[in-house]
Amino acid sequence: MMEQVIRRGLCVRCGACVGLCPYFDYFDGKVIVMDPCPAGTFRCLQVCPRADYEKTAPGREDASGDIGPCRELVTARSTDATVRKRSQYGGTVSALLIHALETGGLTSAVLTDAGDLFAPEGKLVQNRTEILECAGSRYSGSGTLAVMNRAIKDGQRGLGVVGLPCQMEALARMRRMEPDGEVRMGAVAFTIGLFCTWALDYRRLQAFLSQNQIEGPVLKYDIPPPPAEEFKVLTETGWQPFPLSPVRQMVLKGCAFCEDMTAEYADISVGTVEGRDGWNTVIARTERGQALLEGAIKEGRLETDNLPDEHLAHLKEAARNKRKRAQQTKHRQS
Repeated sequence: MMEQVIRRGLCVRCGACVGLCPYFDYFDGKVIVMDPCPAGTFRCLQVCPRADYEKTAPGREDASGDIGPCRELVTARSTDATVRKRSQYGGTVSALLIHALETGGLTSAVLTDAGDLFAPEGKLVQNRTEILECAGSRYSGSGTLAVMNRAIKDGQRGLGVVGLPCQMEALARMRRMEPDGEVRMGAVAFTIGLFCTWALDYRRLQAFLSQNQIEGPVLKYDIPPPPAEEFKVLTETGWQPFPLSPVRQMVLKGCAFCEDMTAEYADISVGTVEGRDGWNTVIARTERGQALLEGAIKEGRLETDNLPDEHLAHLKEAARNKRKRAQQTKHRQS
């Protein structure tokens, strides 16, 4: 792990190794190696989405598609105005989680908090209030899976996990991990993946905001669709736009190797709808993901609409472009 990932600066702060191995920890936006590990199981390498460990590297179920396996594809938003107000876009992820917790599909969920004095990190939630406290996008690595590992170690079952594509890949690797991957992942009821082009180094982002006199809590970040080329920050005084170019300099180096924009390894994937504020694109990928989506719709938690053909074409193009960029990066590094 040190040679392949940490020293090369490729860690994407997914947190999959933290809590799995006692020699790794997560603090303020970074995975920290506290001591050389004498174990020979290499579980950290098996689960790391940036490690070259073919034994557990999951293959794509739908190699011919641009956005991965798809049982159902819709646009959706929460029917609860309070949920929508607290969320990044349509509140679909929050609505799905609230539905699952209140109907017994989950006992708890692993989300990412908003951060305070330190970087955002994973949080185990068990009710509507706690879910809404974690609503919104972070745009930075957060070590979320460390909390999942601790919850499993403590005997938690019926977990929902929300994360970025790299974290969904880490979970897919964990399922195939030797010697106990299937047993560990039996604790996870379902996964929700978030569309992602890249994540930022939290410490560099905070330095950037400080240099630009952004004070007080950040309520939301957003990147409008092209050709805007803006990174927008919402505080209590309103939105403030910045050029996207300097923000791209803060992207985690490991993100350049990621081929997955739409979280293909999740049970359900959720992102924005380009050009339609307040709605999400939702892809149900697995049987349990489809059951969760249809249950939330049936119970009136979500309202849905069709995704226009032109929006689907743009989504597929963006996914192809990310995959192509990552493959070119891997080729240059080989």
